Amino acid sequence: MSLFFAGDLAWPGADIIAFDELRKVCADGQMVVNLEGGVLEASANDSRVHNLHKFNLYSDACVIETLKALNVRACGLANNHISDYVGGIDASKAMLAEHAIGIFGTRAHPWCELQVKDQQYVLFAACSPLPEPRRETHDDAALIFQPAAALATLAKLRRDFPNAKLIAFMHWGYELATFPQPADREWAREAIDMGVDFVIGHHPHVAQGYEIYKHGAIAYSLGNLLLPQVDFRGRKLHYNTPAVCDQLMLELTPTGVRSHWLRYDPQHQSLSFQGTHAAESDAKLQQRTPFAGIDDAQYRKWFARTGRFGSEGKRANTVFWSYRGWGRIDSAVKQALLDAKVEVRKLAIRSGLHKPYNW
Repeated sequence: MSLFFAGDLAWPGADIIAFDELRKVCADGQMVVNLEGGVLEASANDSRVHNLHKFNLYSDACVIETLKALNVRACGLANNHISDYVGGIDASKAMLAEHAIGIFGTRAHPWCELQVKDQQYVLFAACSPLPEPRRETHDDAALIFQPAAALATLAKLRRDFPNAKLIAFMHWGYELATFPQPADREWAREAIDMGVDFVIGHHPHVAQGYEIYKHGAIAYSLGNLLLPQVDFRGRKLHYNTPAVCDQLMLELTPTGVRSHWLRYDPQHQSLSFQGTHAAESDAKLQQRTPFAGIDDAQYRKWFARTGRFGSEGKRANTVFWSYRGWGRIDSAVKQALLDAKVEVRKLAIRSGLHKPYNW
């Protein structure tokens, strides 16, 4: 039996997307997904949000049946939407526990352990500050990615579980970004250097590249899994690029890693199977990884020349070059500036001067 890793999932109502073809692909395995937003006990309109000035994602309680239909064993909760709704993360943890679905990626539960047939897996998750997770809380919330602390936790997990497959399931990067931030790529390689087997990313909503590094592998972004472009509490989720419709799922088997491609049709709300490949020789992944094999310094130069904008629309995003040395200070300053821009954006939305594209 194998273990599948899939990207972002939110399920605001019953039977939104026809996903029978997805069910067939993963019928003989078990799955881990990123649950993008809390599970609500009441209707979204009857639930309170922490921030009216952002797009608030959630899943209806019927998501449990969807997760069970996909053989989901664990949900990563380290993302920027898990605490959108007041009480949403506690309700999510309770409902998932009631149905024996594990959780990981919160401050109280940063990791979990799974046994899939004869193989033990240990899963760790964290959410970069870049996607703007909720931080001003004393309750349980998404574990915020702190590069050195995350490496220390993973090193301890490697010592405690020497025979397990150790997975870092990371919510990071910019939405719609074509390539990973240099600092994230560098960190992923450091994680493998100290014993992680796979680093698997999500949040950009598009599939990024896949790279073999020493004994491990890095999938920089899986894209979405079930993230319907429908109404969420009076606002329609939609993207201006078809790139979000190509979706990647990885299957870890005893003999290697397989990549499965799916295609989301927002017009007909359906998910279709596009093909399976050995991940290491997958042409689609190779096309998304033109930087494969180069070292960190070379990647920074390559990114500055080729991928500085790194996303659909060629928007000039702030680049995080490294989390080590001078880069640690550089990243801290840049993050503080981005946080300040968030507050300015909230003020502009509140005053009616700015309307986000998907409102």
